[in-house]
Amino acid sequence: MHLGKILLSLLILIVVAHYAGIVGNLYWTLPWYDIPMHIAGGVWVGLLFFYLMERRTGNPMRDPLVPLLLRTLGFVALVGVAWEFYEYVSDVFILHKYAWGDALSGQAFDTLKDLFNDLLGAFLASLWYRFRAKKPASLRNPSHS
Repeated sequence: MHLGKILLSLLILIVVAHYAGIVGNLYWTLPWYDIPMHIAGGVWVGLLFFYLMERRTGNPMRDPLVPLLLRTLGFVALVGVAWEFYEYVSDVFILHKYAWGDALSGQAFDTLKDLFNDLLGAFLASLWYRFRAKKPASLRNPSHS
């Protein structure tokens, strides 16, 4: 399957699961619900990084695993930190869940857990992508053979 189709399919799955989490109060009734969501988000952002790099260069990234991991983890960390800032601003200024200073108490652990799960997703995306890149093109996209 083409990477763009995988990205779109995963995005739809994430949006549906996020909507279910909000409407069904799953984020609040199941304390672990955000863990797979952040892992899936990390996978999605990691795959988006590969997609963008392939579009830019016209070729799959064939870097050795460690440089590939470092690049992907860096990109996902940047997006993850931006997301955590968005959540903070949304909680304080839009949803008024906390007063300005109260939002920081107890949130540090949750933020670090979220970022860890984002990076775990990036790690999994990197492993998948690296394994996929080693396959011949005819096995990656059998419809194009």
